[in-house]
Parts: sequence; C-alpha cells; structure tokens
Amino acid sequence: MKESSELLKFLEIAKKRKLIIILGVLVCFLSALVVTAYTTPTYEATAQLLVSQGQAAPRDQSSGESYQAVLLSERLTKTFSQMIVGRSLAEKVMEKLKSPLSPESLMTKVSAEPVRDTQIIRITVTDTDPVRAKNLADTYAEEFIKMVNKSIPSSALINLSMVEPATVPPSPVSPKPVLNAVLGFLIGIMASVGFAFLLEQLDITVKEPDEIEQLTGLRSLGNIPDVKKPLLLNNNNSMVSEACRSIRTNLQYLNFDRSIKTFMVTSPSMGEGKTTVSSNLAIVLAQAGFNVLVIDCDLRKPSIGKLFDQSDAAGLSNVLIGAARADYVILPTDIDGLSIIASGPTPPNPADLLNSAGMDELLSSLEKNYDLIILDSPPTLSMADAPILASKADAVLMVTNFGKTKKSALVAAEDVLNKVGARLIGFAINKVQVSRSNSYYYYYKPYYKQQATINEKSA
Repeated sequence: MKESSELLKFLEIAKKRKLIIILGVLVCFLSALVVTAYTTPTYEATAQLLVSQGQAAPRDQSSGESYQAVLLSERLTKTFSQMIVGRSLAEKVMEKLKSPLSPESLMTKVSAEPVRDTQIIRITVTDTDPVRAKNLADTYAEEFIKMVNKSIPSSALINLSMVEPATVPPSPVSPKPVLNAVLGFLIGIMASVGFAFLLEQLDITVKEPDEIEQLTGLRSLGNIPDVKKPLLLNNNNSMVSEACRSIRTNLQYLNFDRSIKTFMVTSPSMGEGKTTVSSNLAIVLAQAGFNVLVIDCDLRKPSIGKLFDQSDAAGLSNVLIGAARADYVILPTDIDGLSIIASGPTPPNPADLLNSAGMDELLSSLEKNYDLIILDSPPTLSMADAPILASKADAVLMVTNFGKTKKSALVAAEDVLNKVGARLIGFAINKVQVSRSNSYYYYYKPYYKQQATINEKSA
C-alpha cells in the first residue's frame, strides 16, 4: 500500500512538472546529438606481439623447467607493455615515420596491455586518421621488436615476434551516435525528474487540493480559475460561474440541516482573492433562490462597497457606533435576492467594534431575515479582526491562492482560527491555472468527492 502511494505521488509530481521534464529530456538529447556531430571521429588500430621461448626446449627439459619458461614469458609481457608506452620507443617511431608530433603527443595515442593468461601483448593506437593509426601500430610493433633484439642476445630463451599486424579500422570507435543519444535521453530523464522533485521540495506555496487536505485536514470545496475578469457581477464568465456553483453545491450538502446562517470567508494573507470569492458565492447563491446578505467586515481595507459601486455609503461601522440603524445601511444590488452592507467610515478601533455586543445583536437580528449572511473578513494573519469574526460565525471558508499562499501561512491561519473555536468547513483554491479542456472535470471533482463521502456515510 505504501509503495502504491509513493508511486502515485511520483506520477502526480511528474504530471505537474511534465513541462520541465520534457524540456530537460529534449535539451540533454539534443545536446548529445550536437556534441556527437561536432566531435572528430577517432579510429583505433591494434597490433599483437608474441613473447615466446627463443630456442626449442631440450628433450630432457623437465615439465617444471618448461613451466618456468612460460611463466617468464608471461611476466615479460607486463614488462614489455610498460616499455612500449615509454618515451624512448616514441622517439624511435617518430624518427621512422618522420612524424611532426612531439613524443608526449604520440605517447597519449598509444596503449599496451598483456592479454590475460597468454604471452601476447596488444598494442593499440588511436588517431583521427584510420590509415595513420594502422601505420603507427605496426611501426610501434616493429620498432619494439628491433629494440628488444638489440638488448637481448639471439641465443636467449626469449623471442619477440609480431603475430597479427594492424589493419585499417573500417569505422571510428568514437563518437558513438546511438549510444550518445541513448545516454543523453537517460541523463535527461534522470536530471529533469530530479530537478522537478527538487522544485517540488523547495516550493513552499499551495497548489493541489490533496496537498492542502494532508496539510490541514480541511476538505476541498472547489477551485476557481484564473481569469481576467473574475467577478460575476455584470459578467457571465462560464468557467468562474461553474466553479462557484460547484462550491455552492458543496455548501448545500454541508448545510443540509440549515445550521449555517452566518458564513465567514477569509484567507491567510492579503491579496488572495477572498472578497471576489465571497461576492461570487453570494451571487450564485442568490441566483439559486437564496436570500443572501454580504457584510463587508474589513473595516481597515474595505472592498465590497467598491465592487458594488457603493464605496461612499454608510455601513457596518455606522451601525456599530450607534449612528445608523441596520435597515438603513442595507443596500440592494442588481442581483435579485442579494443585498450588501458596506463597511462604512474607517474607525480607529475596528477590532473592538467587531467584538462588541452590538455586532452580536446585529447578526442575531439579520439572521431572521436572510437565508445566509456572508461575512467578508480581513485576512486571518493580519489583525485580530478575523479571529473575532470567526468566533461569531457559524462556519468559515478559507480561501487560498494558487502558487501564492504559503504552506506555513495556511497552517498558521488554521491554528489561529482553531484557537477561537471557529468551525472551518473547508477551503477553496483561487486563481487556479487550468486549461479549458479539463476544466469541467477539475471544477466538479470536489463535488463528486464530497458526494461519494456522503453516500458512504449514508450506506
């Protein structure tokens, strides 16, 4: 079960970061092809020498003596291999071929190694010219034989001979286009997937509903797309409308017993779209036949009045200081069944007014006349206003912003609201970047999930 969960998590991250993975693979794959195309081909030619007994073995030679002779030949192959790659032989080869190369350059092209459990030495030369590679290998073998014969008498027990001269290599040993392409592809996958997971670990913002549910324990009520005109007032944006209707449906399931009359909408920090979300929810609720009132409870930075072109109207602060009656500040809108109360003039003590007995009395009296009262709250972590309102509301909806709300801020906001006994019923992700092709499934996914949960409980 754990392995299955890890696999699903891996696939989820890979899907979310698929663009990075695809680009990474393409970059590495194309880089491998470019490097291969611009790499000068290298050819490899090989000549083989045999180290053997210089004279025929006497008839009375014992098996032990024969073995010692063979063992000596094998040991000499290691010694000879080191001599072949030395500077002395390189100078002789240069002199024979009249090569313009320096001894050091030539030595980098040559390698010699004994073939295991044999008396054979393999001399390998690499060069950009196949014919030159062949000539160098043969010359190395010939010159080494001459050098050994000068230093070892002909009557010695050891003889050195070329058993296989070099041939012109038909194809280069490097670069290898197919191998390089495969390696580039594999390296691209590993590097891009690793980078994608690194970004995932470094990403401190919330994006996915499942991630927020695991982080807070709250349920997802819906996701709202990122569009140019998100407010539904005088705007018939079908994507936003469908998303808000999905949230409305989830709220109806949660409020089946009509226990929620006062509903607060807040967010962890500023600029996450809570006012637009609360206004759009009020609009779709009113369109469904509910009698809805929206109260702008952000007395420090009001927005509801501006959205409904009532920014100069008397409002909540006037009622709380006793300067106006509630029915005087309730303003109708162009949406049937939807009314608003603006914030009114900014008071010097917003938190004290929201925590007053007058606020309790106002909400109690308004609940008798409306099906649902939506409190547009200040951000939870900015001031004490939001926790005060949360303690008075029947339920709280947390609005998060896709790719903006920090995980730490969300957890801190939940903790603050839990301390005042607020009933957090869920969250909505605002400004979700999603294509139209999958918008229907994406917006309705929380609804089906909630419906499945209800069906399971009823079963």
